[in-house]
Amino acid sequence: MNRITITHRDGNPRHEVLIDDRRLAEYFVGRNGAHPSQVLSIGWANAQKSEERASIEQLLGSKPSALSSGRVPVLVCEECGDVACGTLAVRIERRDGVITWTDWAYENGYEPPSELAWPTYPEVFEFDASEYERAFANVASEG
Repeated sequence: MNRITITHRDGNPRHEVLIDDRRLAEYFVGRNGAHPSQVLSIGWANAQKSEERASIEQLLGSKPSALSSGRVPVLVCEECGDVACGTLAVRIERRDGVITWTDWAYENGYEPPSELAWPTYPEVFEFDASEYERAFANVASEG
């Protein structure tokens, strides 16, 4: 079982998701060790509270994904949060007290999803549903 934490790091006001104490972006590794510059879908620079709430609801499965594929945007443009800039999206499933993230793709909302170009990326994350919900509830209660 993976452990999820949502935090602010290094005095940064943006939210970051840590999975097993490692930034989510660090699980995606490209040539020369590069990682994506995108941030958590609730962590981009000018996110409004209503946009953060909508993202949290999608991540919790209480609101359908904004993407026609059903995948949920997880890492988005750090400046505007717009899916059209490109997002790393994941299919989120809930079964028997476990939340599973799987079936990653690159999406932009106007073209078909495409396979990830990152040579290394996470196949599957599995979270205890109570811990997962608590992590996002803590974010929702801020501010």
